Amino acid sequence: MTRVNQRRLAFDVGTVRIGVATCDFDAILASPQNAIGGGEESIRSALDLIHEYEPCEIIVGLPSNLKGNDTASTENAREWARQLALVSSIPITLIDERLTTIQATGALRAGGLNSKQMRSRIDSAAAAIFLQAYIDRLTQAKGSAQ
Repeated sequence: MTRVNQRRLAFDVGTVRIGVATCDFDAILASPQNAIGGGEESIRSALDLIHEYEPCEIIVGLPSNLKGNDTASTENAREWARQLALVSSIPITLIDERLTTIQATGALRAGGLNSKQMRSRIDSAAAAIFLQAYIDRLTQAKGSAQ
């Protein structure tokens, strides 16, 4: 029996940097990776990561406000995902990422990091949080379907 690749790649899109997270081949555990720079080169950097990790799906977080309404950042993330879809054949799923930065901040602080140390890690930690939530939902749905 051949194993099915369930690896996913997640992006927390920001203007300065884009957080990156991946999960393992069996979609059990999400892990933060090094963030990539935002801006014009971000799609090229994302493509490099797609080639490196060969995901079956790409997850892009949508940063809506607390009421679930779109913001300028939400539209920025949607546009970035549209641009990536033009150059990649990997399916892209957009998911709500509300409060993941707050969760990531708490986890990094609990790990002993100060604000300056967190700056380069916070976006990828947030991406790992929403990716983990996504793969957990997939596992639960798969379990209930059996």
